[in-house]
Amino acid sequence: MKNILFINITRMGDLVQMTPVIMGFKHKYPDARIHLAVNKNFVEVCRYIPDIDRIFTIPVQDIIEMVNKNKIVACYDYFKNLIKNINDRTYDVVINFTHSTSSAVLTSLINAQEIRGITIDKEGHTYKSHSWIKYIFNVIPCRNYNPFHLCDMHLMAAEVEGNRQGLYLCIDHDMVRWADSVLMDAGLEGNDLLIGLQIGASAEDKRWSIKNFARLADRLSDNLNATILLTGSRNEVAHGEEMERLSKARILNFIGKTDLHELAALIKRCNLFISNDSGPLHIATAVGTKTLNISLASVHFRETGPYGDGHFLIKAFIECSPCGFFTECKNPVCKEVINPDNVSELVRYILFESDNLQCIEDSPLWRDVQVYSSFFDEDGLMEYRPLIKRPLTRDILFTHLYRYTWLRILNKDNHPYNVSLDIEKIIQRLKGWYITDHEMLKKLTDHEEHALLKLKALTEIALSRLRDISKEIDREKPDIQWIKNIWEDIPLIDKELHTTGYTHPPLKPLILFLKYGKECIGEDDLSSMVKEAYSIYEELGDHITLMYELLKNIKKSF
Repeated sequence: MKNILFINITRMGDLVQMTPVIMGFKHKYPDARIHLAVNKNFVEVCRYIPDIDRIFTIPVQDIIEMVNKNKIVACYDYFKNLIKNINDRTYDVVINFTHSTSSAVLTSLINAQEIRGITIDKEGHTYKSHSWIKYIFNVIPCRNYNPFHLCDMHLMAAEVEGNRQGLYLCIDHDMVRWADSVLMDAGLEGNDLLIGLQIGASAEDKRWSIKNFARLADRLSDNLNATILLTGSRNEVAHGEEMERLSKARILNFIGKTDLHELAALIKRCNLFISNDSGPLHIATAVGTKTLNISLASVHFRETGPYGDGHFLIKAFIECSPCGFFTECKNPVCKEVINPDNVSELVRYILFESDNLQCIEDSPLWRDVQVYSSFFDEDGLMEYRPLIKRPLTRDILFTHLYRYTWLRILNKDNHPYNVSLDIEKIIQRLKGWYITDHEMLKKLTDHEEHALLKLKALTEIALSRLRDISKEIDREKPDIQWIKNIWEDIPLIDKELHTTGYTHPPLKPLILFLKYGKECIGEDDLSSMVKEAYSIYEELGDHITLMYELLKNIKKSF
């Protein structure tokens, strides 16, 4: 490949989380030129991402204002010039990592030999190109069963491998010296403990209260003699002022006072960085600072938690966590069960008793929370190890199962499937990380086993109908009316598949993926449509069989 274009016009943290893909592409295609289309508001971070050859900036906020003011011609002229600049060459591949309709329109206008991501087809409908892009859309309504980090999903959509380094930003030596000088002028000595706090977040529901952060700062100051570094954007200045009013700790408030390069250098100097789900959290992991993520509300740590070895997160261990994206919670219990007492104790463990982190006792201090540590698994993907041993739940069990099944189904691994090896890995995790036994597993899986058998039977009927149709199409004079009559069975089978899948939530991801697959069937000719549909149902059948084998054999092993 010679020319590659990535489209990512969302937030700063999403751009930082692209760095494994960019490095993976450069490793696989050393001579490739990598171009990037980004939101103008966050272009600064791109200066510190290596291997980017060209950047197209898109003033998203200005475009929104033009539309709101009915300046449609000006908006059209802007996009016309943008597309002209982008299309001064043909790209070998364009990968759209912004999963929106507007980005799909942009992607569809680019000259490319291959497109991966959401785009617009010739009929004007959105089209999800590449199996892992379809999977990303599958995550949103089925997030309790998603085992993959967004970075890893993007790596697999890009068809490159990560290097287990995690995220990466270049911070030059001059800026590191600047940070040391600024902190020294503020009275910080070389051996002083510096803990960074990112107290803001992109959405209010993701933000731990300033009161809790202030109480945490006081505990870290009193118990660990720590100095507190506050980070944040200009929009979060009021948070810093409130923090200084509420806390008695020694605080260095840099909220709204740094550019991105300065921010990264200051974070790099921290011994630990504690953050809501935010861009600075990902900057911290990218510059090699150990992080502790406070995961709240709609945030799912497996999707956007710290990406790299040796980071930590704390989340509420309650049935409603994480809540849905559009949930308006009137009683955010997660923000209370995660409190300054358990967070400050976790900080002490991380900094001074890391060898004992694997045996945190389930004491009242940790009631209704769970703590995880991050690591790269044998498959090279991010995994999070629970540090408090709790009873296995149905959601957690199926999350572990899907980690193995999706990789085999979507990566279309040519190696023979070794069910016994995967069973051994899953059993080791279940026994080591959770409280479980045969009776518990039986209770958690019996209904799903029966449902899988039903799904399998329905899938086989659909495949049988499609085989019959395919044979008729291949005749010299196919009976079109007969084909239509047989095809009428397919929507009825789909309805029963959906009913079964949706009434068994752990199996819903299987059925949704079928739906997204069928939405992307081309319309070139009837024979191609039937073959594509057959492939989709065949893949579903393989996945069902794989899941059933795992469940059955794991129960036997217990």
